[in-house]
Amino acid sequence: MHSYRGEWLLLSVSLMAAAGWFVSKNVIAGLPPAAFLGIRFSAAALLFLPFALPALRTMDAGQWRRAGAVGLAFFLNIFLWLMGVAHSRYFGSGAFVFSLSMLAAPLLSWLLFRHRPPRVFWLSLLPAAAGLYLLTGGKGGSFDTGSLFFAISALAAALFFVLNNQFAKHIPVLALTTVQMAAAGILCGAYSLAFEHWPPQVASVVWAWLALCIVVLTNLRFLVQTYAQKLCQIGSAALIMVLEPVWTLLLSVWLLNETVGAAKAAGCTLILAALVIYRLPLLWQQRKTAKAGKAA
Repeated sequence: MHSYRGEWLLLSVSLMAAAGWFVSKNVIAGLPPAAFLGIRFSAAALLFLPFALPALRTMDAGQWRRAGAVGLAFFLNIFLWLMGVAHSRYFGSGAFVFSLSMLAAPLLSWLLFRHRPPRVFWLSLLPAAAGLYLLTGGKGGSFDTGSLFFAISALAAALFFVLNNQFAKHIPVLALTTVQMAAAGILCGAYSLAFEHWPPQVASVVWAWLALCIVVLTNLRFLVQTYAQKLCQIGSAALIMVLEPVWTLLLSVWLLNETVGAAKAAGCTLILAALVIYRLPLLWQQRKTAKAGKAA
């Protein structure tokens, strides 16, 4: 257990990520979606601000522009994702559609920064395309409003991953994260004030769900993930985080009574296989490097 502490911690992070779908659904039952995001990420940014302030003070104009671009991509990602949550009754299929952002990211990175994807990426596209067809366009599938939002949010998430990976190298991590959350909070709050209607009264249970989302599923999750990634190899971490849609599907079956027919099960399995195919070579390469180091 101690030897695999990082892996166990990342497993808990993937479970927290899956739980976030359901906690968010409970919050927007009593709060407008953009208002929820505005409060959530503004509060999260304020919690991080005292620790990030020294690094924020050292950032130059170029770093602020790059951090702002990442923050804008993060806002689009999280806003569109929550629209999918708001328009979906079940989350299983949506979670697997959203997970395709991992495969959209290499394509965007290639288009924007000329980072050519590895050969295994093209192989992983075959089961991913077949799985997406079964989930949203195949026999027994349906392309509803929620699925459309999840598909678009997957592209926004891929853009966020690419920009974050490109710019995080030159910006302190905590400072960049604080700017991301502040950007999402401010933009979502502005949208809510301009277009949403707040209820005259919000139940105390909704505020409790919101507090859980901020403290545990946002700030604590970030801290645990950052710490856990220092304890385990990136290949192992990538494979563990692939499990998020699996947990989301299982929780949806348990909590929301989602049914899993043959087409949906096959589609989810094919997408999961595509993600594993894409991530496995990284794990193999790390193990090969580790063995070579021991032999030396």
